[in-house]
Amino acid sequence: MSKLQLFLDLLKRHYQAPLSQAFAQFKLGAMVFFVGMVLVYMAQQLIDPSLRQEAFTLAGLLLAGLGFIMAMGAHLRMLISRLWHFFRPDDRNHSR
Repeated sequence: MSKLQLFLDLLKRHYQAPLSQAFAQFKLGAMVFFVGMVLVYMAQQLIDPSLRQEAFTLAGLLLAGLGFIMAMGAHLRMLISRLWHFFRPDDRNHSR
């Protein structure tokens, strides 16, 4: 089996996983994003302007960015999975 075929098989398996796995990843990403945004808000409201405030803001922005990427990746995974199931040739033959 070539590396390309192995990669395509892994990709196919990734997108054929149950939607509950992708939704769990989406929820985790949304929670990480929310925690990051709360950290940014708290840093701006509770800490006096200083290097410490900037460090907390940076940490919050990094968390928010990571959460956003995780959630959007999961959202794309769910979308591609649904399209895969919709356009699968064997599903169309059984529905007629």
